[in-house]
Amino acid sequence: MIKYKCIKCEFKRLGLTNIQVATILDISVQNLDYLIKQDKARIHWITLGLINYYGEINGTTQTHSSRV
Repeated sequence: MIKYKCIKCEFKRLGLTNIQVATILDISVQNLDYLIKQDKARIHWITLGLINYYGEINGTTQTHSSRV
């Protein structure tokens, strides 16, 4: 399970600005802020997806590939 202090902090940790995240999602920055303030599952799934995608590229996530 991934735990983070705040969604915007997680974007920053990934090296993404709110403008970049909004561009990726093809929404306005105001809409992104609205989604974050709503704190519903949708924004958490989006954040998880960004962590998985950009974290792997940057080498910050650990993968468990110990299948035999």
